[in-house]
Amino acid sequence: MLKTIGILYSDDYQNGLTPNPDILCNRHIKFDLFYKHALENLKYDAIATGHYAKTNFGPYLEYYEEGKAAELRIPKDAFKDQTFFLAAIKRDVLRKIMFPLSDLYKIETKEIAKKCGLNRLTQKRESTGICFVGHRDFKEFIKEAFIFFKYIIPKPGNFIDIDTQQIVGQHDGIHLWTIGQRCRLSSHLKPYYVAQKDIFTNTIYIASGHNHPKLFNDVIFTNHVNWLCPDPLIKPNSVLKCRFRFQHTKPLVNCLIYRNFDMKSDELEVLLEKPLRAITPGQYAVFYSDTNCLGCARIVKSSMRDNRDNVI
Repeated sequence: MLKTIGILYSDDYQNGLTPNPDILCNRHIKFDLFYKHALENLKYDAIATGHYAKTNFGPYLEYYEEGKAAELRIPKDAFKDQTFFLAAIKRDVLRKIMFPLSDLYKIETKEIAKKCGLNRLTQKRESTGICFVGHRDFKEFIKEAFIFFKYIIPKPGNFIDIDTQQIVGQHDGIHLWTIGQRCRLSSHLKPYYVAQKDIFTNTIYIASGHNHPKLFNDVIFTNHVNWLCPDPLIKPNSVLKCRFRFQHTKPLVNCLIYRNFDMKSDELEVLLEKPLRAITPGQYAVFYSDTNCLGCARIVKSSMRDNRDNVI
């Protein structure tokens, strides 16, 4: 599995992107390879998962209807909502997934586990991060893994102050840094943060201060769109008004979504109600309407509007 993940990530990292391992693992492994194995080889009717999410078919597919589309929805425990990580799975796969925890709060899940004699499991710390990385530093893991598989050879380059255009330090590989990440430079006391990456010159542009204006953008360009609903932008000049996030812990933000028919059909432009910090190419823009997760698209780049007259 590690080699599969490495192949998925390597192109993105080489292109200066920061992929989301949880979303990609769900898309390509859990709800593709494993899903197909369970239904096609083992001949099961459906699979069940412990994600906090729900569909209109009920926790155990009790409302399933042949020919009816499934809708991905925020679960009862909105604080534990994991629909963000499921937004890239294929729409038809969603029809055969059970979410037994969809109508339970986390505390209720733990009480059920205790009644079943699973006290030890309920006392374990909640796992976060990537399962195959474990407790290792992720930056070191990426460095070791890509050297081992020979996907990416680290190439040092310059840190350049985005305001002064002066070289202020050196980095150990553009794929090891992500937008918004703090750079600790021994030669400078003030904190710097990654603002832009140029893969052609192997340069990382950094901004002084956590809230530097160059770290904020309100327009997002995406590709690889995956709708979990009928395509809402199928008609020319369509505009979708919905809500957006690119990090699952952040509040939803109002947005307008456009598809330019002069571009490829899976490329969208997302106009945000307000600028957000560290919008990261390679991450996913996930879209919501009320409690429904509409789908997602991969972020390619972001920018700031010249004016903010267009009120959402």
